[in-house]
Amino acid sequence: MLRFLFTTTAVLALASPATAQDAEEDAEVGQEYEITIATEEDNQYTGPYRQVRIGAIVVNVPDAKEGERYNITITAIATNQYSGFRQASCEFEQIGGGRSGMCLPAP
Repeated sequence: MLRFLFTTTAVLALASPATAQDAEEDAEVGQEYEITIATEEDNQYTGPYRQVRIGAIVVNVPDAKEGERYNITITAIATNQYSGFRQASCEFEQIGGGRSGMCLPAP
């Protein structure tokens, strides 16, 4: 006669509420940030752009290079209808360079 010993291990996971708000909820029109370009993308509709995330907010700077730094001022925040991400419209000025202009707004 074979005996099987079954052991059961219970794992208790406690969920704690988030204590810090996401940057998306803190971001407001008129806020300024210093950003460093993180990724390079190319879109058939908007052309080349570079992307940075501020919390859950996506910022797309046209024709920037990875590693470049910019001062931005948020002018609007909207949901991108294609990606579903929150995206900021902004004005940008390159730090240590001569580029300035408008970020790509959410379509």
